[in-house]
Amino acid sequence: MTAGFDIVRRSLLSASGLVAIVALWQALGAADALPISVASPSDIGAELIDRHDQLWFHSGPTISSAAWGFLWAAGGSFVLATIIVFVPRTASPLYNAAVVMSSVPLIALTPVLVIWLERGPVVRITIAAIAGFFPILVGCIQGLSLRDRSMDELFHQLASSRWQRFLRLSLPRSLPFVFAGLKAAAAAAVLGAVIAEWTGGGGTRGLGQLMTNALFGFNVALTWLTILTTAALSIVA
Repeated sequence: MTAGFDIVRRSLLSASGLVAIVALWQALGAADALPISVASPSDIGAELIDRHDQLWFHSGPTISSAAWGFLWAAGGSFVLATIIVFVPRTASPLYNAAVVMSSVPLIALTPVLVIWLERGPVVRITIAAIAGFFPILVGCIQGLSLRDRSMDELFHQLASSRWQRFLRLSLPRSLPFVFAGLKAAAAAAVLGAVIAEWTGGGGTRGLGQLMTNALFGFNVALTWLTILTTAALSIVA
């Protein structure tokens, strides 16, 4: 019961803080105190009403690409982490390769992928998968590498196979770390899809493409609308 009240209290505090920020933002806009590059909440809301069909038209490819990229990242990371745990001598080369890949700026990688794969959803999905790959990999490796001497001795005394230890001991024990990686990767996948669209690699649709068009057209309200929509998608993810 106390935990439920605590959740409600935190939710109300968060909502109150958000309302206060929006109210202050709107007051500054009404007083013409905002920079020319910042739209007021009322202007953003009016843009949402006028362009909700267009916003949904561009949101669909971004959501789809981020979801597929997230799934590919999750599957690939788990397979790679399992190989690293089962074959320890592969840990250093595989992990170092993953670190190098994650260190390459996505905004620089997108043009290269466009040359190889051409513009379209494949580039968006690939960039989204790369963006979400490393957080999941780290979570999987940390979780699967955990050791509990008493439980390991128990499974050894029961003559369990390596595969049984993996399924019944290592995998359940790793889930908190795996889900922590999944949470971080979900938001990163949305960002990766938007970056691919923003740099022109995702084709003519997507929130990143809409953001670019609004930015070069100096439509401040639409630019902020796409920014807030992207942020909301990341939070929901």
